[in-house]
Amino acid sequence: MVMLEGIIYKVFEQYVVLRGFAPIGDLASISEKMDSYQRTTIDSHKRDIINFLKYSEYQYFPEIILAARANNYTEFLNDVKGDDDISPKSSNYVEGLFIKTEYIPISGHRARHANYRVEKTKLKRIDGNHRLEPFDEIDVSDNCWSVFPEIERKENKEKISKIIIPYCIIFTNNEVADKFEAGIFNNINFKQLPLKQEKNIQNIRKHLGETEELGYAHSLTMKLIDLAEKGHFKGLEHLTPKNNDDDIYRTACFKIAKLIIEKKNKINIKSDLENEINSVAENIRELEQSIKHLNSKLDNENKMLSNDEIEQIKNKQIKLYGAIRKKNHKENHKKQIETFLKNAENIDEIEIAIQSLRIIYKKMDKNIGNLSLLTTFVFYKLLDESKFNSFVDWVFRNKINEISVNDELPTNNDNSLIDLFEKVYEAKRKEVFISMKFGDNQSEMIYEKVIQTIEKYNRNKGYNISITPIRIDQTIKPCAFTIPDEIFEAIENSGLIIADLSSSNNNVYHEVGYAMGIAKTKKIGPPVILLYKTDTEANKDIDIDKFIDFNLRSFSQLRFTTYQELIDGLTKRLEVYFEI
Repeated sequence: MVMLEGIIYKVFEQYVVLRGFAPIGDLASISEKMDSYQRTTIDSHKRDIINFLKYSEYQYFPEIILAARANNYTEFLNDVKGDDDISPKSSNYVEGLFIKTEYIPISGHRARHANYRVEKTKLKRIDGNHRLEPFDEIDVSDNCWSVFPEIERKENKEKISKIIIPYCIIFTNNEVADKFEAGIFNNINFKQLPLKQEKNIQNIRKHLGETEELGYAHSLTMKLIDLAEKGHFKGLEHLTPKNNDDDIYRTACFKIAKLIIEKKNKINIKSDLENEINSVAENIRELEQSIKHLNSKLDNENKMLSNDEIEQIKNKQIKLYGAIRKKNHKENHKKQIETFLKNAENIDEIEIAIQSLRIIYKKMDKNIGNLSLLTTFVFYKLLDESKFNSFVDWVFRNKINEISVNDELPTNNDNSLIDLFEKVYEAKRKEVFISMKFGDNQSEMIYEKVIQTIEKYNRNKGYNISITPIRIDQTIKPCAFTIPDEIFEAIENSGLIIADLSSSNNNVYHEVGYAMGIAKTKKIGPPVILLYKTDTEANKDIDIDKFIDFNLRSFSQLRFTTYQELIDGLTKRLEVYFEI
């Protein structure tokens, strides 16, 4: 039970309201959010509220607006407005409500003091739910209270819960309460003209300037604005002051800072990532030792290995390759995270990242896109150079920079652009480029078996991996200026190349070399599966190791005689590549 006290009166000729002050924890305990029109507050926002209430120098926010349901609403309205004493009847309208006899002595008004004892029925949250939700958490071990050391969480929650804040309770008509409350929510949240964010930030900068007490987001925004006003971002229109109503550079600085901090809070090195890397490294050592043991057995005993032992070596070599790729992948991921977390705290690195975009914006000419594009450029530049280049390429290919939808208001957010690109980026890793000689019966048969294997792999996995084989002679655009340009573009957009060396085709070697060059630039293991049929017309009288050019002899190859061996071996290699 919570006892509230305040001033009650009729307003706008159709509402009865009770206004007063109460501990924020009490208001949270007697109210609940409306799932039909309010979203759950994310943990990072809850943490911001807790930090604000604990540390902010300018600790204040507008009143929390709640709704309570009243019976006989028309009569309730008339009684509250009238001169008669309604104290005996007030609890008939709202259980627990007691309107006192005395009234505020202002000419022409009959506002009265009232007590409201809230016990069984919870009030509905109309506005300010995000400020109350941190106090809904029963267990202080929950994420939002982790801003404090574990031993201090309970004490801090109890202390902050006692902070007095303003509230307003609107009594609604019980007969149409849901519609009534939704209408008020809409009027509060959507009918006002939003203040342009640029003007808002300008006012904050004018009166508050740069101060760490308002948090890192404010401090970083002010530092970026200072750099913009000093001309450090010339050549970037969104970040160049014009000194008129068209200025958006302050908003751009805010959105850059906001995205960096959001991602910094979300991107964390998992505590078990180092353990995962060590575990994979140990697996690599075990596989290397096992392969070495089998090979030494062959050398020491001077005898041929059995078919089972040969198959063991092949399988272990495939697993070894997969383990090495997995280790490289995790190490790159860890390095990527460490780099971003370091850069996100360094204003000099952020400035350099922004300045490096001049060449990109010069290439875009007048089609410079919106602020979300700018902030996403900065994010990827701070995160990873290779991914940044992929994002830039994707933007130009899809003309994302020609989208200039206004996104200057606070309600817009740029994470949707990042989410979209991440899906595209992941999809590209699942595209397969097939490099081989086409036209003869044997090559066509190998191609068909490769396709069948990929399709079967997709069916068996059940989690909808979409591997798209790209056969260049069937997908080449008629308007391409040269075949190599089309091939290079297809290779760059693919995550894996399957190359058939059986025919010793020069173009195949050229394409494999290009793919390996791309992989080296991206600092990953060669994403190439080399196929070699051992009994073709072209190689039947030639030593295998001499048939394959020397620069590829050291790379693992899937050598096969029967097509079943091709299917089995390729399936294992697909599992290694796509199940990192």
